[in-house]
Amino acid sequence: MPIALISTLDTKGREVAYLKSCLKELGRSVVVIDVGLAEPVGVAPEISRFEVAEAAGADLRKLTGRQRDEVMATMGRGAGEVLHRLWAQAELSGVLGLGGNQGTAVVCAAMRELPLGVPKFMVSTVASGNMRPYIGTSDIAVLFSVADLLGGPNPVLEPVLRNAAAAIAGMASMPPGSGTSDRPLVAITALGNTHPAVARAVEILRGAGLQIAVFHASGACGSAMERLIRAGRVAAVLELTPHELTEEVLKAGVYQPVEGERLIAAGEMGIPQVVAPGSVEYLCFGPRESIPARLRRRRMYLHNRSNTNVRTSREEMAKVGRVLAERLNRAKGPVAMVLPLKGWSIYGAPGGPLHDAAADAAFVQSLTRTLRKDIAFHKLPLHINDPEFAQHCCQLLMEFMAKQAGSEGKRKPRLAPDNHPSERGSPGTPIKAARKLGRARGNTP
Repeated sequence: MPIALISTLDTKGREVAYLKSCLKELGRSVVVIDVGLAEPVGVAPEISRFEVAEAAGADLRKLTGRQRDEVMATMGRGAGEVLHRLWAQAELSGVLGLGGNQGTAVVCAAMRELPLGVPKFMVSTVASGNMRPYIGTSDIAVLFSVADLLGGPNPVLEPVLRNAAAAIAGMASMPPGSGTSDRPLVAITALGNTHPAVARAVEILRGAGLQIAVFHASGACGSAMERLIRAGRVAAVLELTPHELTEEVLKAGVYQPVEGERLIAAGEMGIPQVVAPGSVEYLCFGPRESIPARLRRRRMYLHNRSNTNVRTSREEMAKVGRVLAERLNRAKGPVAMVLPLKGWSIYGAPGGPLHDAAADAAFVQSLTRTLRKDIAFHKLPLHINDPEFAQHCCQLLMEFMAKQAGSEGKRKPRLAPDNHPSERGSPGTPIKAARKLGRARGNTP
């Protein structure tokens, strides 16, 4: 199957011609796609700019007088449709893009229309900067061009382009994994502040025969998780670290979702979800000097030199609690809220540098007042990173999954036995102990 080589041929045609020759040298067939707006230079496309515009439902000739961003967005949509068609027809083994600022935006928008796992590689003049707006939630690999993509290959650009050709050829030659299993996939959200809880949950759920995917609550990963849930790839969600919700609601911090809203997809899809307030009590910024002036007098903790955590206020926490409850209230499937009374993160626990009992109480009060009365709300006298807390959350999730699987005829998760090796030597099992600790509205399991 060919590799798609996509760029604006009116400005990058000579570089594309060189890349095409490199791929031919490696024995790969190529289909060149033009997303430019004028006559191509240096190479003839297999799919013209007119065909790309047509795939977006537009006539390129009528786009000429439009706003530049509108035109490029149209070409991005059209190129995405072209790539999707090629992939659906098994006529595509990977995509290699080339561009400056505008070209990177168009090509990456097209690549984002392809499924997870399809090889995607972008050579860009802006790849040494913030690529989040271009990549979004997609698995696009990027390479900085070093020199500008102008005037054709030169001694600086040639080795970069040759490496790019070799990279996409290697990626495209790798046999795809099966990607299928009869074992349900559980998504878990994580940050360093909740790592012990996440690690324990992974151990428990894997021991129960489930597949696990952990998503770092850094904005892009959480958004990617929401996208995969909507695609039907996820069977259940353990939201141990919904930190991105705080930054989304307060519109501050570097871990805001890159697209859409958080804690929405699981409820829409009706899949089981268990939610804890891991790391919702602070905002994440870069170095101290990157923190907005209005927040610099607050409590803060340097997680490392490039990551500073800033405490949220009572008013902000009340708002986050309300929005969290509102989103859980929309869930069509089973959902439970589990609150660790002794701290929601390493730094936010009593005695920690970010602890604020009054702000935490405002969150809980707002959440309690807004949450649907039929949603189980468990309050445990534990820290979120206590092993028993993860055990309780996993037990709840597996019970939800077993019940749903029974009603729909799906494979049930195998609950961990009482004599699981990791539990030996302990007085009773954490599952049983956690059940005694649970505080729900009259329906603690």
